Amino acid sequence: MTTHVTVTDYSKTIKGKPVLRGVNAAFEHGRIYGIVGPNGSGKTMLLRAICGFIRPDRGHVEINGQRVEFNRRLPEPVGVVIENPGFVNSETAMQNLRYLAGINHAYDGRETQRLLRVFGLEEHRDEKVGSYSLGMRQKLGVIQALMEHQPLVLLDEPTNGLDERSVEVFLEEMLRQREQGRTIIIASHHSDELNRIADVLYAMGDGELRPKA
Repeated sequence: MTTHVTVTDYSKTIKGKPVLRGVNAAFEHGRIYGIVGPNGSGKTMLLRAICGFIRPDRGHVEINGQRVEFNRRLPEPVGVVIENPGFVNSETAMQNLRYLAGINHAYDGRETQRLLRVFGLEEHRDEKVGSYSLGMRQKLGVIQALMEHQPLVLLDEPTNGLDERSVEVFLEEMLRQREQGRTIIIASHHSDELNRIADVLYAMGDGELRPKA
């Protein structure tokens, strides 16, 4: 398999605290990667680094061999859920999804409807997002990260707020997305969930990334 994302000697310090320490990693096309670590370990910051949301003190990230620049357009579409998914509470789920997909002119109605059905939100698609529970918002976040057929998907604690059945649905959908060739990087403190689907597991602690034993 070819390398999709490369992280090279990436370091970042915020307010005097090192949050990423010389991180090196290579993520190949069409695989699921799990990054396991407690809150504050640096796993969320690593996803932000891959997206170009932070400026490195040292090192860099490449996607398909192209350098990721701070706050610049990414080399390819990336589906992202980092921390709490942000939506317009006064708009419905469908209005939010159509707006987000319209930014890249990539709305796929059939795939969006399929994902709404899979995650149990089809009956709630015309309800305002402000009325959604935490779990429903989390599902909607995952849907927006997948609905445009993004080749690279980054998910931060995607099962937060989901019940047991919804977690099973999520894991099954991730395997389906992998079969379609997507590269998926999931950061979570639930190692038992990642053990079931990840091709490669990393452990994150104190800003350092290591292969998980």
